[in-house]
Amino acid sequence: MSEEANQAQVGPKKRLSKNSAIGIMVAGGLMIVIPWFLLPSEQGSALQIGKTIVGAAGFCILCVGAYYRP
Repeated sequence: MSEEANQAQVGPKKRLSKNSAIGIMVAGGLMIVIPWFLLPSEQGSALQIGKTIVGAAGFCILCVGAYYRP
């Protein structure tokens, strides 16, 4: 038997189109970058915590787009 038949499929069973994956990754990247340059905030303020949450969500979205790319 060939080795290819014995190996399990790696990665997701469902994939996004190339343009969809790129769009999702760009949106995630913008969610990381834009809050830090457009909204000045003081350390420890509620705005800084919100910016951190938006940046973390952007990173997660970027990772999802990279995981489901073709």
